[in-house]
Amino acid sequence: MTISNNKTRAQEIYNQHLSLASTDGKLFRKTVREQMMEETGCSGAAASTYYNNCKKTSAPVEGLGRAPAPKGLCRPGIKGKATEQLQDDNDCFSVIEIVYGDVVRCQSFLLQGEASEEFDYKIKMWPRSEWVMIQGLGPNSGDKFKLDIGEKEIKSYTPASIAEEV
Repeated sequence: MTISNNKTRAQEIYNQHLSLASTDGKLFRKTVREQMMEETGCSGAAASTYYNNCKKTSAPVEGLGRAPAPKGLCRPGIKGKATEQLQDDNDCFSVIEIVYGDVVRCQSFLLQGEASEEFDYKIKMWPRSEWVMIQGLGPNSGDKFKLDIGEKEIKSYTPASIAEEV
């Protein structure tokens, strides 16, 4: 069959099974698609396209399609809408492991409570390391530890063995 014949046949099949649409929309769509694929030998994607075109050109049928969205509803991900502002670096909190003045690990958090819990956990798990919790992003791993402008130290832990050396 040619494409124009397929379109015509799709409309005929659509109209043939229209009574099923009001009782079971999913079964209606499935029936129309399967019959289209059997009769014309088209793919599932093509049958879906024929079905969608028939639905657009026909009168609306109760029970078919999605429920209308309430007026004024804002859906996420729509282009043109303002996106969230990023949090300032100095509004973050970081937990840093320091070995001989070098940053070994640095983990950042958006909330101070989460950073504080992680700080306490790391002290328990690695009590021989020096730990610092700061407000700000802090240095990267491998850098020497120093606070940048706007960063401030909130908590620190130095094990007894390191404290005695100093």
